[in-house]
Amino acid sequence: MPRRRLWPSVLYHFDHRTLKRIQRTPDLGFHVGIWWHDAERLVAFLQSIAEIKTAGHLIDSDLSHDSAWETVRRELSCAEATEYFDIPRGRILWDIVHQAGIIYHGNSTPAEVFDELARLYRLPRWRARLDEHYLTGEALEEFYRLD
Repeated sequence: MPRRRLWPSVLYHFDHRTLKRIQRTPDLGFHVGIWWHDAERLVAFLQSIAEIKTAGHLIDSDLSHDSAWETVRRELSCAEATEYFDIPRGRILWDIVHQAGIIYHGNSTPAEVFDELARLYRLPRWRARLDEHYLTGEALEEFYRLD
């Protein structure tokens, strides 16, 4: 049986005001948030759904990729010229109706990363969805090519 690839993770908890680096996922139920991964590790920003007020059926984090990028850039040791959209990334939402997580991702995310994200965000059920917002490399260039 092949071994599952382990993705060392760097975690941050977000509570609407501050980001705090943490060692493990807080015991606050399911989480939503944003994440990046490179070939070496995941950087995940978690926000408990219990901390979010929503009027709709999808719960989303207040965090944006561009606002968290400087923290991630340092964690992944990216060059200063690297942009937040150059590294594979995505977002986790919680679907209240289906009681399941949605892992939005781009073209460069291996399937093993989904399992690790589900574990980190404490998602008992989830589905992965490719989203053009998170494309990288040639796929991103192709998507925006004006021919």
